[in-house]
Amino acid sequence: MYTLHITNNYRYNCLIHIDGKGDGPVNRGVTATFNNMGSGYLKVPGMGVLNFIDLAANKIPGYDYPKEHWGILVRTHTVEAYYRYEGGGELTLVIDEYGSYTLSTQNGTMVMISLPELTIKK
Repeated sequence: MYTLHITNNYRYNCLIHIDGKGDGPVNRGVTATFNNMGSGYLKVPGMGVLNFIDLAANKIPGYDYPKEHWGILVRTHTVEAYYRYEGGGELTLVIDEYGSYTLSTQNGTMVMISLPELTIKK
């Protein structure tokens, strides 16, 4: 489990869905904290959805780094953040006034990766 802090500086309220806990607002102009996060997603009006996938101890094939035990995959439409941590993880997401995202952590390792959104099998 990890903690997610979301600061919404965007012009619209956002909506977070946390698996097993339901939906809740992330109002503009505030920082919301969500403890004991697993998987969930954040809807940002006009920008799309950020998907937080709790990987637990599973590793993404082809990515040997980061090395920490627990993992989270944060997906957007064009790029992903692969985050691994020991103990309690902590992510901070800031949505700026234009709807752009900045993701950071003080505990663990986070790298940008790129996974295909669609694969066609012949």
